[in-house]
Amino acid sequence: MSTKYSDFRVATSSVGPRNLSVAQGKGAVASVSKDASALAIAVLEDGGNAFDAAFAMAFSLAVFHPQAGNIGGGGYLVYKEKGNAPRVYNYREQAPRGAKREDYLQADGNPDPDRTAFGPASVCAPGTVKAFFMLQQRHGRLKASDLLLAIARQAREGAVVTQYECECLNRLAPKLAVSPESKRNYVKAEPWKAGELIYNPNLAQTLETLAREGADAFYRGRIAEQILEDLSRNGGLLAWEDLAGYEVREQAPISLEVGGRQVWTVPPEGGGAMVLEILNILDQPGFRALPWGSPAYHHHVVQAWKMAFLHRGDYLGDIPLADNAVYRGLLERESGHRLFSLINPRRDTPSGELAALMGDGTSQEGPNGKNTTHFAVVDAEGNAVSNSYTMNLRYGSKWSVEGAGFLLNGSIDSFSFAEGKENYFGVVGSRPNLFAPGKRPASNMAPLMVTVGDAVESVLGTPGGPTIPTTMGEVLAATLLHGVDPREVLGLSRMHHQAWPDKLSHEPNFDRPDLLKALEDLGYTVKDKNELISDVHGVYLASDGYLAISDYRREGVALAY
Repeated sequence: MSTKYSDFRVATSSVGPRNLSVAQGKGAVASVSKDASALAIAVLEDGGNAFDAAFAMAFSLAVFHPQAGNIGGGGYLVYKEKGNAPRVYNYREQAPRGAKREDYLQADGNPDPDRTAFGPASVCAPGTVKAFFMLQQRHGRLKASDLLLAIARQAREGAVVTQYECECLNRLAPKLAVSPESKRNYVKAEPWKAGELIYNPNLAQTLETLAREGADAFYRGRIAEQILEDLSRNGGLLAWEDLAGYEVREQAPISLEVGGRQVWTVPPEGGGAMVLEILNILDQPGFRALPWGSPAYHHHVVQAWKMAFLHRGDYLGDIPLADNAVYRGLLERESGHRLFSLINPRRDTPSGELAALMGDGTSQEGPNGKNTTHFAVVDAEGNAVSNSYTMNLRYGSKWSVEGAGFLLNGSIDSFSFAEGKENYFGVVGSRPNLFAPGKRPASNMAPLMVTVGDAVESVLGTPGGPTIPTTMGEVLAATLLHGVDPREVLGLSRMHHQAWPDKLSHEPNFDRPDLLKALEDLGYTVKDKNELISDVHGVYLASDGYLAISDYRREGVALAY
């Protein structure tokens, strides 16, 4: 079957700016799903804390938002228990130890998308289940089994399909139909319509097994057996040692002081360093003096985006970074001053020329996996979780485990397979992210937390592949450096630039055509992306409690109590 990129894409050109979902209370949550947000609030009202609510939300999104919510993928979370410093769980997926680079290459040396992005061979060891059991057991208050049984009932009784999910399911039905279990759960003879229900009794049974037996069932028990039996019959490379040996990496976050606040996020191989570098470049008196929203303001933001992407290919991957000169200098104040001084205020500096000025060569790594989702939780005590997780493209590998009801990631495609060569989706390979057995693929995911002293001021994040660092950089530049209300920033149409290709893309129905014209006059090549950019969900400290904000782009819902 065809695996052109257009086969994975869901056009959204008819969607324009709408109202954000906003809620305020003593504690708050924001996610892509009304039902998942409602469950998280119910957990908080029932005496649970932010860690219980995050646990419930992570598992319930596998029911309510199956294109990205998952137990078969992985990601990163930043959490803070009141009175303690923020910490990171890196639970990114991990390549099979027995896989070889040659397993994924065609005769011409290019990666084969039918193996890297689609089907059983594209599956890496998932981390979601282990990470959230760890988080809840260490910091939660309620019984994990009670939370899972409630979610299992939801899977049995049916999840309401949103209009956005309908469009995705209908567009990707031919690929989902290749897996018997995915076909059973997600493919109908007639197109899906908003308001219909997805019933998933096998997923309910899996959740009930986890409720009884804990995470060990997924990595060493009956669920592990189901995963491996199904994959081995159908050409998968994941083995027993990959599941049994999977470990969550508990890490210190990386951080940057910005305007008297501390911004915390995930270190590489996650994408947080890109966001912090953008802020480090822009945190200058010259940028603060520019009127927010003006063409000059956006010109400087875009140049900072390009610089961060030019650096990305030199360090972003699952590699040792102690001796990486580019990474070591990213967050030094002198580096930010120097890079800001390279911005020509009168014109766009082409990416090749900009790279030469930076003195770093020309990194040409482009976009990678972009079906992620983010949620944010803050409870009344100030405990907080900022989580981004993924299965790579929408519905991951499109392959669901027979009899278990859950989708598996297709994250092999997030690796580079040949330095300097494009993969099927136009990603040019970089050395730090070259595939190796047991390695974790580089990611743009960047869940964020902002603190003032010991208090959490905001937790936020977004899906969107390469648009994650650019969107987060722009949002934080506006709120932290210019004092703009986040509701105003998040409600605007968005742009994106990743250095290569050297084009400034924008959402369809862009709400400020005069801005686009002004940027064209500065020399930018401007193009309509024909799809929405990112999907931000965040919780912010307010004068009385917390303010939750969910994006309109995938019908997100913010709730408070």
